[in-house]
Amino acid sequence: MKTQDTKNIAIISLYAALIFTSIQFLRFPLGHQFIHIGNALVVVGVLIFGSKKGALAAALGLGIFDILNGYAAEVWITILESLIVCLVLHFYFEKGLKGKDTTSAIISVALVAALTKIILNLFKYTLINHIVGSLALNQAFSLAFVKILGTFGSALATLIAVPLLYPIFKELLKKANR
Repeated sequence: MKTQDTKNIAIISLYAALIFTSIQFLRFPLGHQFIHIGNALVVVGVLIFGSKKGALAAALGLGIFDILNGYAAEVWITILESLIVCLVLHFYFEKGLKGKDTTSAIISVALVAALTKIILNLFKYTLINHIVGSLALNQAFSLAFVKILGTFGSALATLIAVPLLYPIFKELLKKANR
């Protein structure tokens, strides 16, 4: 039993490192943000590990990236957003779809995750612009929409990457568990 626990910790840690590494070295600037596949890997993590372990890997990978790249003040927001995405996927994939991983289900999971991330970022930046920037709500929303160009790019990357990466990681996990 102890060996299996150690193996699970090692696998989740390696996956968190993969999330961090993918954002650190495979990002493309767009506006005030950048496009990356970290969010896609969060989705794949939930699909292959379940929502709890996927959320742990997401929080670690994204949190470490933020801390090491000058976003330490925002790390709590990043972790909160990733936990909300994982929670939404828990209800959508694990409860709603009962974990059925057909191609169409995986594409729909990627779409739900991408839309959730866009909505969270719109909400976050609208709130910041309204409260901190003292902008009217409609102006705050318009500015937030322009500011999240990278989120739209990462959402598109999620839509493309999740259906491609999920079968690969699912097979790798099967081999690791033998």
